[in-house]
Amino acid sequence: MGAQKGEIVLKYLHESGFYLCLPPTHTWTLKGQAHQHRVKGRGVRRGASTSWGTLCVEGEGRERLEYRMLERSCHSGEVLGYLEALAQKAEQEHKPCVVVLDNAPFHSAGVVRERKQDWEARSLVLYRLAAYCPHLNLIEGVWRRLKGFLMPRRFYDSVAELKQAVLHGRRLLEAVEIQCSLGDT
Repeated sequence: MGAQKGEIVLKYLHESGFYLCLPPTHTWTLKGQAHQHRVKGRGVRRGASTSWGTLCVEGEGRERLEYRMLERSCHSGEVLGYLEALAQKAEQEHKPCVVVLDNAPFHSAGVVRERKQDWEARSLVLYRLAAYCPHLNLIEGVWRRLKGFLMPRRFYDSVAELKQAVLHGRRLLEAVEIQCSLGDT
């Protein structure tokens, strides 16, 4: 199946952590006071689950969230494996794919940079955003909507309860689980 002239697939790539206690999204300070606040929570980092994924924009503004749930923090091995799968798909479908990345360490790792030319030859182009511009990575808004509005509570008593809430939010977004083998390097 060939692509129509000028048709590309655009994907915004990033990860997001989910914790038993989701942090507050806004806070206020009195004028002249420091902007740092300590918020007491129940195991903010304990019981973490990471979702890694892309927001795919393909033709006529159609958007689709693709994700992979990890039991650990995201690292360059997952990024490498996913980008390789995208390169294979772009090559097979003859449809160029542009992946928008920020400057997270696992996006700019040497193993990822080393493959850039090979991927470009196979119709996969990496586009790096300027530093400190997370608002330009559209998947950030999806993660914010999932955490801030689609998950039913802010506190969870167990990791299993947290995962169920994340899955519930993903179902509301009609997200698609990524079925590619990700690197373990």
